Amino acid sequence: MMAVTSACKDGSKIAMDNGKYVRYTPEQVEALERLYHECPKPTSLRRQQLIRECPILSHIEPKQIKVWFQNRRCREKQRKEAGRLQAVNRKLTAMYKLLMEENDRLQKQVSHLVYENSVFRQHTPNGAIATTDTSCESVVTSGQQHPPRDAS
Repeated sequence: MMAVTSACKDGSKIAMDNGKYVRYTPEQVEALERLYHECPKPTSLRRQQLIRECPILSHIEPKQIKVWFQNRRCREKQRKEAGRLQAVNRKLTAMYKLLMEENDRLQKQVSHLVYENSVFRQHTPNGAIATTDTSCESVVTSGQQHPPRDAS
């Protein structure tokens, strides 16, 4: 819910419903940004000092200044994380492209080898090829590693 605001004589707006929402003027945002670059995490005393020293911020509650700095730090953190994730995404996309190219190359190689194998089999007499079982059947054991011992 947006708060009702009242314009002050210097053009800034202040919240009328206990500070639920404040819209800052471009000048206020510029001043806050300048201060943020000097000190991204000002103490309570420093925020009070900023309000006293900067007339454009004088109509903003200290709590609102505190919230603005918290939100600004959060936005900065989100931007950094978004940039990091975009870099990771670019790397993964490049790796995916390389893997797809490698997969295509290997599939073509398999197709070529299958073709060569069929040509080879066609030109070789039936008895001359020793076949090997490549079905990959596994040997299943009963789980006993040693024969049962005699109890006597």
